[in-house]
Amino acid sequence: MALPVENGDPSLFLIKVLPGFDVKKTFDYEQFRTLCVRLFSEYEVEQDEWRVREVFELFDADANGVLDNQEIHSCCNWIHAIVNPVNVLLVVDVQNDFIDGTLALRKCGFGQDGLEVVQPINRLLKEGRWDKVIYTQDWHPENHISFFENLAMRELHPKSEITKETAKPFDTVVFLQPHITQILWPKHCVKNTWGAELHKDLLIIPSSERVHKGQDPDKESYSAFEDAEGSLKLKRILSAVGATHLYACGIAYDICVKQTCLDCLRLGYPVAVIEDCCRSVKPDSETTTTYIENGALVERSDRILSLVNDGKHSLVMAHQAAKFINQTKLHIM
Repeated sequence: MALPVENGDPSLFLIKVLPGFDVKKTFDYEQFRTLCVRLFSEYEVEQDEWRVREVFELFDADANGVLDNQEIHSCCNWIHAIVNPVNVLLVVDVQNDFIDGTLALRKCGFGQDGLEVVQPINRLLKEGRWDKVIYTQDWHPENHISFFENLAMRELHPKSEITKETAKPFDTVVFLQPHITQILWPKHCVKNTWGAELHKDLLIIPSSERVHKGQDPDKESYSAFEDAEGSLKLKRILSAVGATHLYACGIAYDICVKQTCLDCLRLGYPVAVIEDCCRSVKPDSETTTTYIENGALVERSDRILSLVNDGKHSLVMAHQAAKFINQTKLHIM
């Protein structure tokens, strides 16, 4: 994405994107705070002023309490991504086997039903102004290491507490080669089968992309970034569209959605998790805490639609973006 003020006057850029904003020669924290109130809201700034302070300090490279011209340039590039977002929706693993098939969430015993995500996600797809929609799919070979039915194919490590004789679906074992700890899931989402297909009632956007994961027989790939082939494709798509903000929903909130989102955050993308468009294998507050502690926004779909449709902005996502801009700048230097 082109930098909006690379050779221009940052003051003019600020006035253009925030009409009426008074750009003073001394751009200190108080003026930056006023800018953030314009970008977000007084309420959000008051609730999370520590984020505002941290973002200011990230741009204030010389720590003198004032942003000089070069530092304001960096700040303006941050603002440009906020007010001109490229929004990508990740629809994670809304597949038959997780809804009605061998690994249906309602069979896991914690009161969740994968079917309940389909209509809320369809609403997002119909009403949201998405620059790109990406559907991910578990896409396993028949001999995948995660299948309980394939336990006999590989040796367990001598220190595995669960043995082949005592193992049951959903137990955790340790394999000898490859030496990994693995939950034994019922066989699911075998490539080119009904179970691996997206649910028939899920709306498919014509210009969307699909990313397959879990294709290595000896590796579990909960995240869409963990599968070598799928990761390359996903990164290429995000780069091609110039993605600035990622929004995630689907199945399961505590496994594949979580791991994909954590990898997105590690790559520097601002991420929002749409909680009413997700369901879990085992719902608990710990998963939400993990999202928040790693920098993700966790919100319901009404709030998300206001962000992508109505020109609203999230301070949480902007905070994540500023950290990435700062890390990139340090890497270049």
